[in-house]
Amino acid sequence: MTAVPEGTPLVQPSRVGAATTAELASLREHFIADPMGTDLSRLRPVIARSWRRSLACRVRPGSAALEEVTEPHVDEQLLICAEPVLTELERLCADTQGAVCLADSQGTLAVFRGEPSVMRWADRAFPTVGGRMSEDLIGTNSDGTALEEGTAVQVWGGEHFAEALQGTCCTSVPIRDPLRRSIRGVLSLMLPESVARRVDPRSILLTVQGAAAEVTSALAARLAAREQALMAEYLREVRKRGADAVVAMDDRTTIASRGALNLLEQSDYAVLAAYSRETERIDQTVERDLTIAPDRVLKLHARRVHLGDGATGGMVIRLRRAQPRTALPRGAGSRRRDAFDEILGDSLALRRALEAAGTACARRNPAYIVGEPGTGKGRLAEAIAARLADRTVVFDCSVGGIGRTFEVGDIDAELASGAAVVLRRVDACDEALRERLTDLLRVLEQPGVVLTMRKLNDDLLPLIGALRGIEVGMPSLRMRREDIPPLVTHFLARCAGTATRVSPRLLDALVAADWPGNVRQLRDVVESAASRSAASELRVDDLAEAHRSRLARSRLTRLEEAELHQIREALIEAGGNRLRAAAILGIGRSTLYRKIDMYTNRGFELELRPNE
Repeated sequence: MTAVPEGTPLVQPSRVGAATTAELASLREHFIADPMGTDLSRLRPVIARSWRRSLACRVRPGSAALEEVTEPHVDEQLLICAEPVLTELERLCADTQGAVCLADSQGTLAVFRGEPSVMRWADRAFPTVGGRMSEDLIGTNSDGTALEEGTAVQVWGGEHFAEALQGTCCTSVPIRDPLRRSIRGVLSLMLPESVARRVDPRSILLTVQGAAAEVTSALAARLAAREQALMAEYLREVRKRGADAVVAMDDRTTIASRGALNLLEQSDYAVLAAYSRETERIDQTVERDLTIAPDRVLKLHARRVHLGDGATGGMVIRLRRAQPRTALPRGAGSRRRDAFDEILGDSLALRRALEAAGTACARRNPAYIVGEPGTGKGRLAEAIAARLADRTVVFDCSVGGIGRTFEVGDIDAELASGAAVVLRRVDACDEALRERLTDLLRVLEQPGVVLTMRKLNDDLLPLIGALRGIEVGMPSLRMRREDIPPLVTHFLARCAGTATRVSPRLLDALVAADWPGNVRQLRDVVESAASRSAASELRVDDLAEAHRSRLARSRLTRLEEAELHQIREALIEAGGNRLRAAAILGIGRSTLYRKIDMYTNRGFELELRPNE
């Protein structure tokens, strides 16, 4: 083990032999019954503070909170660096009935190791992987208290709030990021109290602190190359591009030039991070337009930073102002934004869609809207129809759709009466109905009809040809991530909760998320979190467990990303029928089921809801 650097502060507990487990239990009971009148001077200060925090969180000894389980979030680099240390500590525990564990920065157990008899006891007592050890859930314990105190902590027997831990002595040391000093995890050693009392507690603490220092040193060695490579590429880009705005970033670091700082708002960095991760997956240079305000469009050029061993060390992004957009003809673009104010967003992708919709309105042409579920196709279709006629009628062509049952004659009658007609999900109607609709549209002159569909396929081409309309492509939320921050602000303002702003950490997660359900799914997540929040700032902890696990899904490789997209497209084309989707993909049904389960367990949605 690496020696602890000279001057490292030690939390040196006095031996608690003067206070037996029974005495501590009695003191704790008196404290719970009469917090103000109980003298805690016999406790070490760190434990007294922890007891008070535990009581403030309404934790009670013996509560079932120890059974709560969640997904631990320990990054791969930490696991790699900690592995040799965990193995060595596990070897030291072999003859002591001890155990070694690693928890994430929230106190959730990610690794728990010990000899078989210890593992059997631990499995009966609490969840050894995914168990939540935070102080606000189970009270005083070494993992949770070390996180609260921000330093190494030992907790002996009866000092624990949780009864399952009261026969143990636990020593925990936070593992800090070597560059940012934030806590990345907690390393702990658990020994039976009877064994720990025969050993100098300082030697136990020194052992765990030395092990944590070794992990930190390994992290520093691994991160140094990444940080140096990222900084070198950033400086190279700045020297080449002069006054251009340059941003270099990886999962944990962002370096921005003065030009970038003057150009970007705080929320824009979350958007850049999302596009950066997307660029890293496809492993090629990306150029695209990025809208950061209604009247400001940037040209984005992003490329990967390659390390010597073939790994990726982040992204270097160059930004410059785009040339002013050419004004649209008067009567179309000048009214486009006013006409579709209910469609939120200012990204270039959405602007193009709304410009096409505005053209259809100005020319009084029919239109067909193509886009994924939840992108707002239905809302835009009704907005277009409302500008084609004074009255709008909506028909849903999908089986079990939200519109009323209809015949083609009903559409003809509504059009003859001067109404505009919206036909939702024409890609989901049966062949006979599609043919009758095609025959009707062929004989009508410039009908006031707007179609929506998830995907344009060969079966729909005769219908589209008969419509003679303007195509409007509604972009997915993944293609207009810069719209997510204003959308979140808008949805939050509509909620009746107390939250008025979103934490930077939550906003980063929302911008980077997959969003197969697009704007509708984003709205549902924000509204659900707002209903759970009691503070003025919406945080990740306010998310429902299902939403939190989805946002924290594991990242995909380039091949996995392509496979996920193909499976989604096949399921959409098959109308959710897995057997038909397997045939479309050319794989066996059991193989498709296995892949769906794998991606679902990793937090991705594949089978989308049938409504728009």
